[in-house]
Amino acid sequence: MMSIMKRLSTLICLLVLTLAFASCEKNKTEKVQEIGYGTSFGMCAGYCLNNVVVVNTGEITFSKTANGINPSTKTCTKEITEAEVRTLKGLVKASDFNKLPEVIGCPDCADGGAEWVALKLEGKLKRVTFEYGNAPDEIKELVIKLREIKESFKDCN
Repeated sequence: MMSIMKRLSTLICLLVLTLAFASCEKNKTEKVQEIGYGTSFGMCAGYCLNNVVVVNTGEITFSKTANGINPSTKTCTKEITEAEVRTLKGLVKASDFNKLPEVIGCPDCADGGAEWVALKLEGKLKRVTFEYGNAPDEIKELVIKLREIKESFKDCN
């Protein structure tokens, strides 16, 4: 009888822990309201500033801005599925992201370019800028996916 009680207690504890972790994971992704990504090159001709914004509805807005006295901006949008939004949000590790400084390294020094990731979490916006091609480990997987999204807009005219 005592061994059955111990097993039952252990099972109940495991069930409670499983449910607790499952709800934490769900809540973690629900906190992400918007994901932004961009690149810039200060010393270039043409469209040197690129920006991608993904919102919870699945709408992605891409914009590119040309350098110069009269900079022009081109904007394109597309939709992604709810599953794709969840996958992207699943790559966000909010606690790790929030520990990162706002600037890492020397972005766009000697025209090496800059990249950034901006997250809107629970109404607060934080942006982390880093040297182009040198994403910090905490957001490397997210950056790889965001680069793919940016590249999908290469025909935006």
